Amino acid sequence: MKANIILKLSIVALMISCLLTGCKKSNNSTDNYTQEIEAMKFLTENYPPFNYEEEVGIYGVSVDIFYGLLTNMNVSSNEISLELNEWETAYQKTLNEANTMLFSMVRIPDREHLFKWVGPIAPQKDVIIALKSQQIEITNAADLATHTIGVIAGYSNIAQLTNLGVPPSMLIEVNSLKSLYEGLVSGMFDCMAYSEVGHDLTIASMGYDKEDFDIAYTLQVTQLYFAFNINTSDDLIEYFQSVLDNFKMDKTEDGSSVYEKILNKYHVIQHIEDNITEQMVIDLVNTTASNLENDAPGTIAKINSGQAPYIDPVNPSLYAFAYDTTVTMRAHATNLLLVGVNFKGKTDAAGKAFRDEIIRGALAHGTGWEDYIYTKPDQSGLYYKTTYYKLSNASDGKQYVVCAGRYK
Repeated sequence: MKANIILKLSIVALMISCLLTGCKKSNNSTDNYTQEIEAMKFLTENYPPFNYEEEVGIYGVSVDIFYGLLTNMNVSSNEISLELNEWETAYQKTLNEANTMLFSMVRIPDREHLFKWVGPIAPQKDVIIALKSQQIEITNAADLATHTIGVIAGYSNIAQLTNLGVPPSMLIEVNSLKSLYEGLVSGMFDCMAYSEVGHDLTIASMGYDKEDFDIAYTLQVTQLYFAFNINTSDDLIEYFQSVLDNFKMDKTEDGSSVYEKILNKYHVIQHIEDNITEQMVIDLVNTTASNLENDAPGTIAKINSGQAPYIDPVNPSLYAFAYDTTVTMRAHATNLLLVGVNFKGKTDAAGKAFRDEIIRGALAHGTGWEDYIYTKPDQSGLYYKTTYYKLSNASDGKQYVVCAGRYK
């Protein structure tokens, strides 16, 4: 991996829309934020698909999100640079040098007070990877301690492994992703720790055969963040966070956010079990439909204010929303940006006009289920989702299609 590669970013200047409510200006003007951002050094590493070097540029999920945030913050300078280092070098620079930011970093307790954080950007699942020919079986955490495991120096999965009881003597540190795979293939260690989502892209780029590898064990799902030097102003951190939050949530233009499109572009779509059953979803839809039939204005107001039972106080992934028959969103318990927007013909990030399908299904059959990809309100990422819908004849004389869903 080449270290210290500079990529000059050309970002088209756009004004922040009035939808960016919550973007705190504090005592700084937008111009002052721009000056602060232009004075910063931005650092990353080779960690596909989130950030990686290819030909003459640096690409990836986190890189594209970073570009998008700069655009929404009206940063147009051609002098902003993104520097690609090995992980430990980038980490130490961000830890010790003012006006630095590193991505993508896992936020763990040991790092919590060392940096200031903006995110999460996306989830990642750390796994143990072995050569299929070695027939390594790891069924529990205790088995991990019986194998030598390759890790990249400074990565958060080192702490995960030691917390699971793996002796430090069984962890073999290397300095780069290339060295990690070379060490596994050469027999330098029995298995290696890495991100599941990055594994397929990495082996393809390095010329390995996917069939030669096994996912031997799953460690845990963590969240990736932008990590800023601890001396970065709180105002700037709050500003970055508010722009990122809106970047994730604003689906008003064509049905899916730029954030969702980026995740879909790199095939970072997750399956997740959220402990929500089909019956829980059906019950919420039936309750909401019944309440609309008795008091439509009051029910819509309660949904839009995020009141129970229209959003589950324990699991916010269970929430109600409702369209009218023109595919206009009339109520949403987690995202007010969507209320009043007509979504006819607008799609999810994969191009499916699922909202139109929901309305057609409700008008034709009364109830049904529809699958699509969507974000979760309580964490980052893009997920497979299925939604139950029901046609309701409300007290205001209108028809609404009431919906709730579960991730799968």
